[in-house]
Formats: sequence, structure tokens, C-alpha cells
Amino acid sequence: MKGKKMDKTADTCPYGSPDNGCRKTQAFVTRKEKQSGQCISNALSGLLEQKAYHDITISQIAQKAYIGRRTFYRYFQTKDEVMRYTISLLMDDFADTLRKNHAEDLKGISQSYFAFWENHIDMLLLLQKQHLLYFIEDDMPELIRDVAVKINHIPPETEWNPPPAEMEKYLYMFHFRLAGFWKLTLIWCAEVPRKTPEQMSALIEEIL
Repeated sequence: MKGKKMDKTADTCPYGSPDNGCRKTQAFVTRKEKQSGQCISNALSGLLEQKAYHDITISQIAQKAYIGRRTFYRYFQTKDEVMRYTISLLMDDFADTLRKNHAEDLKGISQSYFAFWENHIDMLLLLQKQHLLYFIEDDMPELIRDVAVKINHIPPETEWNPPPAEMEKYLYMFHFRLAGFWKLTLIWCAEVPRKTPEQMSALIEEIL
């Protein structure tokens, strides 16, 4: 009876609706799927502020999200999947930031990049504190490439067939810049006080 009652409240999640922060992903298409995915993601984020990641259970996530375990497993199989979904939502927000700022050159992209993390600094510090940055780092090349495709900075992989030499040069440059940006991000987030996005953008232009 208790589980059934929780399932009935799934559509009135206190963490918000798909129109309040939820981004379209390949996994979830319908309004209800997006709302449930966002709700579960926010529930896990809330629990991370209270306890260690390895101590969090599926039951606790479901309870925090006001859903039953059966509803949870309709969308995710593990809490790692929820964490990866949370990161994908972050990257969708990053793509939106680049679009809104019309960021195309190095200066615009780097300034938008640090402005984005400035707005999400609590999540970044939380992931760092919980030793969960690997959820970003392990998939970073794919995550950033997806962002680049979404903002039309590069074409989809199926539509891009450059000569091997050009592809090799692109891959080296891509990973070089990606690693540099990420290491700078970790140094920057630990600074007190932190540099502004404008200052970081100027620093990167000077370095590169």
C-alpha cells in the first residue's frame, strides 16, 4: 500500500517539472519521462549533500523522489545511470549557454565555459568532494563532442569524413585543449577568491 501511494505522487514531484530545468535527452522523450528523470536526478543530488555516494541506496533515491522502487527501475537500473544522466543534463545546459552567448571563437567559448561552471559551482564542488568527477572525466571527449555537434560547431560524425591526416591533427588538438581546460577548471574551482569568467578567458587566450 505504501509503495502504491508513493507511485501516485510521482507526477507531482516537489523538485520541479520538465519546463523547469529538464533538458531533452535521447533516453527520455515524453513529458512524463523527462519529468521523472529530472526528479530522480535531483533526488540523488540532494542525497549527495547529506551522505557519501556509496552509502546511498535505490530505496533512498526513490523515497526522496516520492516514487516507488518499481517506478525508479522503469527509468534507471542503477544509481550510476542516474549520475550519468545528471551529467548529461549538465552538458545540455552547457550547450544552451554557448547558444545563448553565440560563443564561437576561443574567447567566447572559454568565457561561456567558466560562466557555466560558475553557475554550477555547487555541483562541481559536490562531485569533487564525493570523488565523483570520473563521471565527467571518463566520458568527457564524447560529452564535449556532443555539445559541439548540438551547437553546430562541428558536423555529426556520420556527416564528417576528413582526410586521415586532418582527422589526426584534429584529434590531437581536441584532446590537448580538452585536458587543459579541465585541469584549469579544477585549479580555478579551488581558488579563493575565484577569477571571473572574463579573467579566465583572457588567461586562456594568453596561454594558447
